[in-house]
Amino acid sequence: MPFIASGDCRLNVLVEGPEDGLPVILSHHLGGNIACFDAQMPALAHRRVVRFDTRGHGASDAPEGSYSVETLGQDVLAILDALGMERADYVGVSQGGMTGMWLAANHPGRIRRLVLANSTPFIPNKPVWDELAAKARAEGMAGIARSTIESWLSDGFRAGHKDAVERLIAAMAGMAPVGYAGNTSVLRDVDLRAALASISAPTLVIGGAEDGPRGASVPVMTQGVQNGRSVILPNAAHLGYVENPAAFNDALLAHLDAPASAADQPPQ
Repeated sequence: MPFIASGDCRLNVLVEGPEDGLPVILSHHLGGNIACFDAQMPALAHRRVVRFDTRGHGASDAPEGSYSVETLGQDVLAILDALGMERADYVGVSQGGMTGMWLAANHPGRIRRLVLANSTPFIPNKPVWDELAAKARAEGMAGIARSTIESWLSDGFRAGHKDAVERLIAAMAGMAPVGYAGNTSVLRDVDLRAALASISAPTLVIGGAEDGPRGASVPVMTQGVQNGRSVILPNAAHLGYVENPAAFNDALLAHLDAPASAADQPPQ
């Protein structure tokens, strides 16, 4: 099923793994795409894995206008409904994690376990997103993509994995400016701080040891949800699932495949 409709947007969706495997949804960072989770697929071979290009990214449509975290959450619900999945685990990176927080807070019956990687419930610097949206419309995505991706990666990864760095840059550079601008509205407007306390799904918060000030959100999310714990990945900045996939996958499986507990049950 290559495309699933969500309102005015067709979403590019890839479903892999055994039909009877526990479902897990993977949601990438701003400027990413389905391929960014390639390194997680061998570890999740026993799962029914759903990857998708967030609206405005990859092969998904890029509608004009501002997007919101609710819009992105509704896109995930549309995917789940189209695939006949009542509940799923959810793994979100950066912006994808924001979507996961919204889903777990507003539709707790749909999310079994939650992984929030290099994410945050709130970004205080609001003007920068309007500035970036205007720059994308005026100049295109090439300059934004290179400066953004390079700032998100650790020094060691940039030096030792130049081909992978260029692939990440190319993915963001390939975004339609209108789609990038729509997504910057999500980051400008998101504020899920008050919602954290209502998230009951067992939650793993993943940070990067080299993610700088962005890492301050790790304890906020871990302590803010009802059932949270955290892992800090070495040799990783803001895109740990690409920078240190072995450590990321170990943490991911330890959380998703842990024995069932009372917290896994849907709210009554």
